[in-house]
Amino acid sequence: MNERIKLLESQCWEARQYGPAWFNSTKFAELIVRECADTIENRTPGQMGKEGEGWTNGYDDGLKTGAFLIKKHFGVE
Repeated sequence: MNERIKLLESQCWEARQYGPAWFNSTKFAELIVRECADTIENRTPGQMGKEGEGWTNGYDDGLKTGAFLIKKHFGVE
């Protein structure tokens, strides 16, 4: 597991008054989705598709670039 995922996982353990801490998987999923969205939203201008190409080419390039950025952010190949 890469360091970024470990950090997110560590934020999802919740202490209880009685008994052992428990892992909040809903919070973990939410944090991953937020990281993915932030990765796409915080891209540099022009990184999500090429200007001057047809709409479909730009859209397809944008999807591929988005997937690449998310994988790169989490260290997943």
